[in-house]
Amino acid sequence: MPVLATSWNESANGLSYTFKLRQGVYYSNGDPFNAYGVWWNIYRDMYINQPADFIFYTYFNTSGVSVADVNSFNTPTNTPTNSTLLSVMENPHNSVTVLGPYEVQFHLSTPFVAFLYTIGTSPWVFVDPHVVEEHGGVVTNQPNSWMSVNGTTVGDGPYICEQYVPNQFAVLEANPHYWAQNLSNNFFTAPPHIQKVVIYYKTDELTRTLDLESNKAQAAIITFNDIKNVLSAGKNLYIPATGPSGSLEFVTIDTERFPTNNSLVREAIIAAINVTQIEQEVYNGYAIPVVGPEPSGFFGYNNSIKPPAYNVTLAKELLKEAGYPNGQGLPPINFVYPQSAYLSLVAQIMVQDLAQIGITLQAQQVSFDTWLSISLVPGTNSTAPIMNYGSWTYYPDFSAYEFIVDQQLGAFFFLNNQTINNLILESNTQLNQTLRAQEISQITFDVKQNAAVIWLGQDLDLYDTGGGFGPVIWNECLSGMWYNTAFNGIAFNSVYYTCTPS
Repeated sequence: MPVLATSWNESANGLSYTFKLRQGVYYSNGDPFNAYGVWWNIYRDMYINQPADFIFYTYFNTSGVSVADVNSFNTPTNTPTNSTLLSVMENPHNSVTVLGPYEVQFHLSTPFVAFLYTIGTSPWVFVDPHVVEEHGGVVTNQPNSWMSVNGTTVGDGPYICEQYVPNQFAVLEANPHYWAQNLSNNFFTAPPHIQKVVIYYKTDELTRTLDLESNKAQAAIITFNDIKNVLSAGKNLYIPATGPSGSLEFVTIDTERFPTNNSLVREAIIAAINVTQIEQEVYNGYAIPVVGPEPSGFFGYNNSIKPPAYNVTLAKELLKEAGYPNGQGLPPINFVYPQSAYLSLVAQIMVQDLAQIGITLQAQQVSFDTWLSISLVPGTNSTAPIMNYGSWTYYPDFSAYEFIVDQQLGAFFFLNNQTINNLILESNTQLNQTLRAQEISQITFDVKQNAAVIWLGQDLDLYDTGGGFGPVIWNECLSGMWYNTAFNGIAFNSVYYTCTPS
């Protein structure tokens, strides 16, 4: 839907996209939003190279633009004041070209079929260039420390962050100078109707549950295994029926290190895990069977590829064929997951299931930050876990879910398979939809054949929190959407208060 852009077009070869931007858009401090700011933000994100920024490198590069060029753009009008910088911005050979104050063109290095889908997701967030440059500017491979704390105090949305205390709370105030205040608004540009919104950061799951039940909060993230208790305790609480989400939950198995470099061992582990029990008892039925790396319901998902069956007898036979009858000779296998009540239950079931075939699973709960850093360790590294919890969420196209399984793309260590890697790269550039669907189906089949992932399920009727956090529960006065709590996901929330204020 047109928000910051009013129209756009794509070249027939999928290599060029031109956007006409909406005029009259400005940040809450009065600085204007324009094509020069778009240019600056794309190169800023590539140079700071933070977690979600790898997406840009799928189709862009920094050739022809230095970090010094980026930092030379520092004016409250967000318009270049020197001809040298303007010529860099207007260079038609660079990844991003400014065609005019309100027109910008993107030149992709290869066709990327999901380009128009992904620009609506993080990291496509256009901050005020002048604010960043006045507070430290852009440093290669580093986040801006001032922006990490204060970055939401100046924005172009309906709310501004009036106060933010890290790890405690944020206070959002309606922006009295919102640029879309008097427009005929669509869903995404609606003006603010509630003057103040307070978001509290509470790490204790029980506290969040009690706040919901006592009506101290109108929405909160709880743990999956507590859904029934919360819904029964608060008659005004509910989960909206939204259908399958874009969030996958899974456990990866290292394919590169002993003993799981033996595919028969991996197949035995997968056959021994009762995923149906996990979906019913841990996720309380709010997870449906899935064969990733793509969520069910997305373009190219092949329903004929079924999840592996729970079969203890088969698991024992596979271990025997691998040379480990009844698990004899196998060392303990570690399983790492972030601190989470429902993931602790997942770990308990997995420990019990694998004990049936003679495998000792050592479950290790760590902090979220530790888990995230461990997830990036290559599978050949001795510090990498043999089995690791994973979650990936809320992108509208398969192109982002490929990072779950392809180590060569640099996001996770889980699988290193050249055939799958080549298919992923081909599917990203495949403009023929029929062929692309076939390639995605083949990727799914090959990933299943490699036995590298236990697909715990695809979240149902839940907004995409992911990462071991659990679902959002609402009270009857609220409806809308709350985005992912990790670094990925769409860059806005749309929450509506429907009751008469007291």
